[in-house]
Amino acid sequence: MQKILLSSIFALCAIAAQAQDEVSSVATFEETTLEAESHWFGDTDPEDQYTGVVYDFYSGRYMLTGTRHSSSWWSGFALSNETSTEYTDLTHQFRSAAGGAHSGSNYAVYYHNAWDKEARICNIYDEAGAQVSGMYVTNAAYALNVILNGDAYGSTPFATGDYFKMIIKGYDIEGNAIGTVDFYLADYRSENEADHYALDTWKWCDLSSLGAVSMLHITFETSQNNEYGALTPLYVCIDDINYDGDTGVAAIAAPAAKIAAMGKNVTITAEAAGYTAEVFSTAGTLVASQRGCNGATTLDLSELQPGIYIVRAAGVAQRVVIR
Repeated sequence: MQKILLSSIFALCAIAAQAQDEVSSVATFEETTLEAESHWFGDTDPEDQYTGVVYDFYSGRYMLTGTRHSSSWWSGFALSNETSTEYTDLTHQFRSAAGGAHSGSNYAVYYHNAWDKEARICNIYDEAGAQVSGMYVTNAAYALNVILNGDAYGSTPFATGDYFKMIIKGYDIEGNAIGTVDFYLADYRSENEADHYALDTWKWCDLSSLGAVSMLHITFETSQNNEYGALTPLYVCIDDINYDGDTGVAAIAAPAAKIAAMGKNVTITAEAAGYTAEVFSTAGTLVASQRGCNGATTLDLSELQPGIYIVRAAGVAQRVVIR
């Protein structure tokens, strides 16, 4: 099952990478509007909590995925604009230790569960991948609280020798791992206490050494573990993926089209004229197309079996669910 899920995600990226347009190469997460001081991790609760419902969201040239298991249980990537750094319980798990975003209002929160292998950052526009310069990173307020204070589950305040790092692995368009970057979110390994730190500000994580990548996957390693796994909460906050210091967030362009599914129909809203709308299965097979589309277009997909498909139109590729 894990192999099938990963194959579907890589196929989605390979299809979507063919859609070239002027969408920004910087992911700032500002395309999605959230209510003030709120967060989002999918909309639909699953019938089976253990299986969950996979969701995705987009920013710049990137798609991020997560899994919603219930209204309070999730994993993968979520969106947040919360600005408080206080942590007292899991209702505060969507807060950054820096108090809000690196730029703008929104940022992504990543929570890693070992069984949710499909959570990825996927470049969906650049064929054969592209170099990612890096991203801004900080601790989640939850992780920082445990690093500094310990908790009731066995974690103790970090002392000399302790560390907490994230491991970013890059993949090519075929799904092959091509490189790894280690980034310390807390580092107490030095004998000199003056060198100890736990991130509570946004810090640049350089990913340029990975070369051209189609996907990024994040895992963690901590010095504090028990027989069941890590004691440090496996969270991180990220913002401004592939940020260019020269052009910054001003380079963002609006998507060329918006794609939405309702039942058996898919609606495409675009200003373009004469574009072709295509529908692919997650295995990469073209299952429907419509040429000569102008402006807003509705595709009737009633002949397709219910499931997940990728719709490509006017320079945008997006996964949709046909019911």
